[in-house]
Amino acid sequence: MLNKNQQKQLNLVLFKLGLSEKEIVVYLNALENRESSVITLSKNSGLTRGTVYDIVEKLKTKGFLAETKKGKKRRIIIENPTGQFYSLLERQHNDLQQTEKMVEEILPLIKSINVSDDSRPQIRVYAGETGFKKVWDEILSTKMKEFLSITRIETFVKFVGEEFLQEVQERKLAAGISSRAINEDSPLARRMLANDEKYNRETRLTPQEFNFPSGEIIYGDNIAMFSTRQENIIIVIDSKDFAETHRMYFEMVWRFLKQKEKDDELPSMR
Repeated sequence: MLNKNQQKQLNLVLFKLGLSEKEIVVYLNALENRESSVITLSKNSGLTRGTVYDIVEKLKTKGFLAETKKGKKRRIIIENPTGQFYSLLERQHNDLQQTEKMVEEILPLIKSINVSDDSRPQIRVYAGETGFKKVWDEILSTKMKEFLSITRIETFVKFVGEEFLQEVQERKLAAGISSRAINEDSPLARRMLANDEKYNRETRLTPQEFNFPSGEIIYGDNIAMFSTRQENIIIVIDSKDFAETHRMYFEMVWRFLKQKEKDDELPSMR
């Protein structure tokens, strides 16, 4: 006999495998007995005999139940779940891959239909940790080779913690994406800078007197602007013009910081 937590867990798995609420009820009742009949399943589940009969036929088709006969009596038994469950998971995995392929094929078509003649930029607003992660999923799923960031690392950490920041670095590396970062100088930023080569990244730190209350990521034709944890919003602007302008801002600051690094090195070279 299953306890409440076990039953809840089993219900969730069966639901994810595609069974309806009534199918789960009938299946679990059949599972508790070595052999069952439509009459006993109807009595134990509280469903009508006609409903149980239809559900049993569906579960037989799906491979969860089987039927045997002893004389004139019809008996319903459980199929071996191991092979059936893994078979269902494999089919769902294949379906998901096929769906992903279809989405990739139709996205350019949808975008081409949705683009207006005046090419107005699109602005999207997200909030909180969920929004933060959603935007990063978008950044890491684009087919670009590099993204640019201007930020205070501590602001990112306050949103979702260092563990997620580490996950971003690992996913970025696996996707073959490089990055350049202008970070506010801090112990955490310097710790990240020390690992630049490992994560296909180049970082430059701003002078101590410059602080970034918010940050931004420039990727493709998009800019993602991250506010502080107090304001708790992320604004994404889909605009080639805006992205190119902010990319130029980034390059100007990047060159300034490079020159400053050279100037700082001069005394030690004399």
